[in-house]
Amino acid sequence: MMTHDEYVDYIRTRFSDLFDPTNTEDSWQYLITIGPGWWALLTDFCEQLEGVLKHHDEVGRWYIRQVKEKMGELRIYTRPAPFERPDVDGFMEWIDDIDPPEPSPAAEMIGIVKQQVIGRAAHTCEQCGDPGEMRVLGGWYWTCCDRHFQEWQGRKASQ
Repeated sequence: MMTHDEYVDYIRTRFSDLFDPTNTEDSWQYLITIGPGWWALLTDFCEQLEGVLKHHDEVGRWYIRQVKEKMGELRIYTRPAPFERPDVDGFMEWIDDIDPPEPSPAAEMIGIVKQQVIGRAAHTCEQCGDPGEMRVLGGWYWTCCDRHFQEWQGRKASQ
């Protein structure tokens, strides 16, 4: 099985068009922070996103900004790529994270694909990829299978 760093290297190489080329080495350690059970879901999302962007001729116009777990849910953040526009003074400025003025077909498809993958993650153990569900323990949320929930309970009890 791959380590987290090996998986991030794979994603970053295989789907380089889906990530901001100005990301630093340091930023990559925070870009993808999900467990191995969700890696196949992220890979699937990247494949589908790549297809949507190619179909709508928008490769390089959308980037994945972050993939993480929050409150037991998979979170995938995508944004339009920065673009250059003339400022009021006539100088060029870079505009980051501004949504297009009106929803584009690509933006709508990205949202649909994202919601499908997030929905699948809600029933997939983040640790191993087996069927799972949202669990709460001591105020912490995690989507996991029965086995990993029992292990988590054991770790919490021994603390």
